[in-house]
Amino acid sequence: MRAIGRSLRPWRHLFALALVGTLAAATVMTAVGPAAARSSSANSHKLRTHTYNLDAPTSVALDGADLFVTNGGNNSVTEVKASDGSFVATLSAKRFGFDTPTAIVAVGNDLFVANSANNSVTEFGASSHKHIRTIRGTSYSFADPIALASSGQDLFVLNGAGSITEVATGTGTLIGTASGSVFGFSQPTGLAVADGDVFVANSASDTVTVLSAENRAFVGSLSGPTFDFSTPTGVAFDGTNVWVTNQGAASVTEFSPTTLEELNVLVSSNLPMVGPITSGGGYVFAVSPWGSSPMVSQITPSPPAVNWMMCNTNGPYLFNNPQALVVAGADVWVVNEGGNSLTELDAASGALIQTIFNP
Repeated sequence: MRAIGRSLRPWRHLFALALVGTLAAATVMTAVGPAAARSSSANSHKLRTHTYNLDAPTSVALDGADLFVTNGGNNSVTEVKASDGSFVATLSAKRFGFDTPTAIVAVGNDLFVANSANNSVTEFGASSHKHIRTIRGTSYSFADPIALASSGQDLFVLNGAGSITEVATGTGTLIGTASGSVFGFSQPTGLAVADGDVFVANSASDTVTVLSAENRAFVGSLSGPTFDFSTPTGVAFDGTNVWVTNQGAASVTEFSPTTLEELNVLVSSNLPMVGPITSGGGYVFAVSPWGSSPMVSQITPSPPAVNWMMCNTNGPYLFNNPQALVVAGADVWVVNEGGNSLTELDAASGALIQTIFNP
C-alpha cells in the first residue's frame, strides 16, 4: 500500500481489520470452473514496459477506445489504448488541478475526476485533453469526494464525510446536495445509479441508502437479514440488477433496483474481503484486493455463481492491492495500486493477456 495521507479509500482501512486466517486462505486458492485449464497460458503473457507514469493508481474509466487511469501518487491521469495497452498520454499539468484523485467517470465526450485532497472535481475532454473546468467551492459541500456516477446530464459525487453532491455536467453548476441523518450515510464507500435512483453502500452500518436521482429525495434504506449486508463496499449496476460486495462476509448481494427486493446472496470462499465490482459482457467481476495473493472473480448471474477466479498462485498476474477494474470489449483491465501496474485478462476465461508497468 502507498503512504500518501488521505488518499486511502475508506474500505482500505477496513481491510486491515480482516481476519488473518482469511488472508492465509487467499494465498492457496486455485482457479475454478472452465478457466482453470487455460490459466497455464499466463506463462506466455506479455510484459509491457513504458513510461506510463503509473503511481499508486486508484481508479479507471473507459471512454471510447481508451482507458483513463487516475494516479494518486503523482496527481495525474494516464491514458492507454484498451485494444493493445499502448501508451497514449499522461495528463499532469497543474491546470488540471488533480490532487489525490480517487475516482473517474466518463460522461459523453468528457472525463470527470474526483480530487479528495482539495475537495474538487476536474472535467477535461477525452479526445482533446483540454481542461474544461475545475469544480470547487463551499457551495458544493465537497468533503473527501471518493466516488462518481452519472445519470443523464447529472453527475453524482459521493463524499466520504457522508453526503452526495449533484452537479450539472454541461455547466458544472450545483444542482443540490443530500446530507443529514435521514439518509443514514455511514462511512459510505460505493455508489451507483440505476433505474432513476442512486444507491450508496454504507460500510459502517451494513446498509444501502436509496435516494431519487431526480430530486435527491430519500427513498429508503436497505438492511436486515434478507440482504445480508456485511461491511458493504462496492456497488455496480449490470443493466438489470444492482450488486453489492460484502467485505465482511465474503459475499455479494443482488437485488432489483425497481422493487428493491433481494434476489440472491452469493457466499463464496473465492470472494474473500471482496471490494471493487463492475459488470460487462454478461458477467459481474469482483476484486478481493488484500493479502499476498489478491484475486479477480467472474460471477455468472441468474443465479449467481463464481465461474472462475484468478490470483497470483494461478500464474504471473502480478495483482498487487487492486483497487478498480473495468470491462473493455472482450477483456477486463485491473488497476493495481500497490504494483503501479495494469493487468489485462480475457473476460470469458480469465486467461492472462498482459501486464503493464513502469520500467
